[in-house]
Amino acid sequence: MCYPDKSYPAGEGPRNLTVNSAQVRRKRGGQKGNRNARKHGFYSATLGPAQTSQLWNITNLEGVDPEIAFIRVKLQSSLQHDPGNRRVIREASRLLVKWYSANYRLDRTDRSYLKTVVENLLEIVSLRQSVNSQGSQI
Repeated sequence: MCYPDKSYPAGEGPRNLTVNSAQVRRKRGGQKGNRNARKHGFYSATLGPAQTSQLWNITNLEGVDPEIAFIRVKLQSSLQHDPGNRRVIREASRLLVKWYSANYRLDRTDRSYLKTVVENLLEIVSLRQSVNSQGSQI
């Protein structure tokens, strides 16, 4: 509760408000309205307008499965912003291997081999993109 100091008539001077100590205490965790948990990049669940257009073009024109196209679009946009991000590469390769394993019933050795191959290819693409982006900055 707030109790105004009544020594000044309304609107004529500063008001000294006494605030109850119960109102000042904050609850644990994030406060209402903060944006600390907002996700961006590969882990974001939303696509921008350009990414949505790219997703539909890949799916409709190239005939790629929508799940694979989504991973492709998110990976491409993430690597444009941070080319050497190994965590994104590992996550994308894990999702691709998981999808192929479920759809083509791969055994453990095939999954392991596919994960190694996909991760190595993504690393090469990431390094090339990193070199190209550094070359354009010079």
